[in-house]
Amino acid sequence: MNAITMNRRGLFRASAAAAVALSIPVSLPARGQAARNGDALTAYLRIAQDGSITLITPVTEMGQGTHTAHVMLIADELGVPMSAVRTVRVGQPSEPMRRPPGEQSTGGSTGTRAWVVRLRTAAAQAREVLTEAAARRMNVPVAELKAEDGAIVHAASNRSVPIGSLVREAAALPLPEKPTLRPASELKIVGRSQPRIDIPAKVTGRAVFGMDFKVPGMLYACARLAPVYRAELDSFDRASVNGIKGIVDVVPLPRGVAVVAETAWAAIKGAETIAIRFKSTPHDTLDSAAFSERMIAALDQETRAVAKNEGDVDAVLRAAAKTVEAVYEVPYLAHACMETDNATAQVTNDGVTVWAPTQHQDWALAEAARAAGVDPSKVTIHTTLLGGGFGRRYAYEVVGQAVTVARAVNRPVKLFWRREDELAQGYYRPAQVARMRAALDAEGKLTGFWFRAAGPSTVAEFRPGAIQQNGLDPQHVASVADSRYRFGAFRADWVRVDGPPRNWIWRSVGASQNGFFLEGFLDEVAHAAGKDPYRFRRELLAHDARALKVLDLVAEKAGWGTPLPEGHARGIAYMESYGSLCAEVAEVSVGQDGVRVHRVVVVLDCGDIVNPDSVEAQLMGSVVQGLSATLGEAITLKNGAAEQRNFDTYPILRIDRAPKVEAHVIRSGQGWGGVGEPGVPPLAPAVANAIFAATGRRVRRLPLTAEGLGV
Repeated sequence: MNAITMNRRGLFRASAAAAVALSIPVSLPARGQAARNGDALTAYLRIAQDGSITLITPVTEMGQGTHTAHVMLIADELGVPMSAVRTVRVGQPSEPMRRPPGEQSTGGSTGTRAWVVRLRTAAAQAREVLTEAAARRMNVPVAELKAEDGAIVHAASNRSVPIGSLVREAAALPLPEKPTLRPASELKIVGRSQPRIDIPAKVTGRAVFGMDFKVPGMLYACARLAPVYRAELDSFDRASVNGIKGIVDVVPLPRGVAVVAETAWAAIKGAETIAIRFKSTPHDTLDSAAFSERMIAALDQETRAVAKNEGDVDAVLRAAAKTVEAVYEVPYLAHACMETDNATAQVTNDGVTVWAPTQHQDWALAEAARAAGVDPSKVTIHTTLLGGGFGRRYAYEVVGQAVTVARAVNRPVKLFWRREDELAQGYYRPAQVARMRAALDAEGKLTGFWFRAAGPSTVAEFRPGAIQQNGLDPQHVASVADSRYRFGAFRADWVRVDGPPRNWIWRSVGASQNGFFLEGFLDEVAHAAGKDPYRFRRELLAHDARALKVLDLVAEKAGWGTPLPEGHARGIAYMESYGSLCAEVAEVSVGQDGVRVHRVVVVLDCGDIVNPDSVEAQLMGSVVQGLSATLGEAITLKNGAAEQRNFDTYPILRIDRAPKVEAHVIRSGQGWGGVGEPGVPPLAPAVANAIFAATGRRVRRLPLTAEGLGV
């Protein structure tokens, strides 16, 4: 196909690398088995006799461009053009495809950084055995050979051997345990912007997402779930959907039913129509205001969940020349992926096969085995493309639902959730409050800081083992307890306040709300100290040259302190998360049409990068998603249920409100940090701080609509 070029702000930036095939699901053979076919040199690579290369990637592609980065790593290390490499997504989880803590999953901004060394090593192993095979064939020393342009080249005799012709000989050689990676001077692809390999298929409609996948003879099942959190099914009237053509069955599920039909539309109509009753729950009258009061009241409780306690904060606060105190709050947030939850399942006497847009293959496999009542070895998982992840697709409930229904009707089934259930029974970033207290001396120097958060646990259901022995959920002090800032005496702790919604990870997880808490409050402290917010942060980071470089660059690129159009103001924020340092400056105006964010400047130090274009895209996406949550996103409770059921009441940022985003990346070389998440936490406080600079009004609660700031 021809290359398609479009402006990213227009929607997509198409790829000129259309020769690289779209990923397809496969199963992973052991090297010994594949070697008999002469094409597999490592657990991640297959090379055909025509020189084409298949990269078997463990990472889920959900729009972050990870597969492109993986192809770049392999191509550069192996010495082939990117067009020679296609990617396939491995089917079954296996040890080569797992990362700590021993799971095959994609999240936490690890899609590239967790695999750089492993994939480069695999390609270097392949390069060295191919080179050894070529040396034997040409009867020359290995040291005189070089892998480049898809061949092993002997420059002295002007001879070369295509790597495809060497595969069978190379596969018989032992792999070197510690191959030599190419020096940076030899890398021609990594570190230079390359077109995304997944974009052409997405632009032309060839890409297969979970909702697109079909199996011959497949039925459709639409879930109808309880409106109240954790309410269980009481009863339903099967006869209430008899008048809908194409209905096949109604299958009970935990918290609801699945209406099964020959078409998706019939299944949806059945789910909307069916007469259904749910059992009452202890929280049927709970609303957001009451839950907010519970969290705020908890701030006065004693807690063992202490993350850090350095010095005597109480004594420093008592002796301070001036103290500053504030309470901040954020609501429950939905992931609002464009693709609702779905999975396709087939159950036969031979086993279970699942096709799902999942971020966690091991959890999906285990859930399928549980639902089918079979040994996990009888389950095969295939990963489709994801229409949005953001942590939501770690959830595996829908896989069990699909297997349950497929088993009940004895046919392949695609089960999906309606948007109403995706929002109202979804997995949320939990609501949270934080009270912060700061001590200033007579010169306006910060001498003590106490950070206390309260609210539901993020990881209690997601990963219960992450709760520490003292009861601390570390996500609720993330990027605060481990900040590079020097606070003087410092305490960070958390009080757990359980609520009925299911809590889950959301893009940048605890750092997302803690960025708003910490950086909004530090702006208040700077103002109380009579200091410029940028200069005040420099004081707290004076000991850290790396952090200062990030902060100084964002101030420089944003023109901090230079004149702005009338009515405009700037706000600054700095946060660390996922091994990366990120600072942002937002330029904002507040007028009759509400808050307008005109420009956001982002500086990221993630150590090193593979594809600059993808890094820029991820930073832009982080700003857009962070701004959407800042301006208007919130799940609010009434009578134990979510008030938001679709995008009419859960507003997503529209393109006419998207700001100009300028991204700058520092390649410090200090380890591999994340990219997909660190750009989210500084956005909300940068905007809130700019609003204060423009109006003198502090924003301590999100979204802005909850504060009466129209958007």
